Amino acid sequence: ALRPELRRSRSPSTRAPRRAAVRSSKTHQTRSRAAQPLGPPAARWTRRVGRRGCPARHIMQMVLLARTAHALTAQVAPKASVPPISEHRFLELCRAAARCGRPVEMQGRRVALTKAIRVQRQDELTIHGPGRIDGSGHSVFQIEGNGQGLLLRDLDLRHRRAPDRAEKRSLGACVFARGRGAVKLQRCRVTSEEGFGVWLVQRARAVLHACEIIDPGRTAVAVFNVAKLDVSSSTIQGGDQHGVCMRGEAYVSIRDSRVVGAADRACYAYMSARLELARTEVSAKDATCAAIQCEALRPHDAARLVLDDVVVASDTRGRGCSVAGNVALTLLGSNELRGPIDDEPAVVRERDL
Repeated sequence: ALRPELRRSRSPSTRAPRRAAVRSSKTHQTRSRAAQPLGPPAARWTRRVGRRGCPARHIMQMVLLARTAHALTAQVAPKASVPPISEHRFLELCRAAARCGRPVEMQGRRVALTKAIRVQRQDELTIHGPGRIDGSGHSVFQIEGNGQGLLLRDLDLRHRRAPDRAEKRSLGACVFARGRGAVKLQRCRVTSEEGFGVWLVQRARAVLHACEIIDPGRTAVAVFNVAKLDVSSSTIQGGDQHGVCMRGEAYVSIRDSRVVGAADRACYAYMSARLELARTEVSAKDATCAAIQCEALRPHDAARLVLDDVVVASDTRGRGCSVAGNVALTLLGSNELRGPIDDEPAVVRERDL
């Protein structure tokens, strides 16, 4: 039960004056607001939210929810397809880039070529991805001359078959360099339906970093004459018939990489070739071949093989390593070669010729 003084304070006679005072105060506030300019809609919405008692933290939560919904919608919504570049326009861009020394920016676009992009003399061409370049000519890129050559970065390179290139000598390659041509590939994916992935002859030189050469129709990387190749942090997968093939006085250095899944041999070096493998995994599918084969059988041949922390994978069907003839062999680090190194020469097949 309430005390008498409290009951008296809550009597109708005492509540009426207080209500009247509150109503007069609200009426005064309403009239004063009506006299003020309304302002922009956002300001009126803010005042309404404030009058309704919505705390500031609720406003921030609503803003964050709206931004999150917008971001999710942008991710789920399908992106507009980027139109391809015509071959004529792409050739113009490459010529202009070579003249002014600036790169061609693909910006996610695609181009289909019927003829090779030729980098000659003192030309220097740089193409940046992401993007995709398809080619159905003898090669997608042909590099020659003695300049800085070609630099490709973040690109998907695909060499397509063509009915007018059915003969073996015309199958070509995705990237072909000759003379003193130079090429650098960074974070690129390279493949060829019927030819080589990368083909270097004469005094050409190439550098591959963080690249993938995937399932070409012939040997993945062919290095002939006195050409030079440097491969690091890359994957060379497949190859019909070898992963890497070297002859003449070619030089190849492969570090921190994988050369796996070749039909015959992962690495095949003969004549006076020099091959250096460091921290690299290799494998091959042919049970009659060694995964690593190096030989120098002619009287004037002198080859060199350096193995440093090389692992022959367990899925290799044949022998691990074979060295025959006048070969200087150097073993460093801890190599896992799946058995002893033998001196059995390679079995020469008709397609090796």
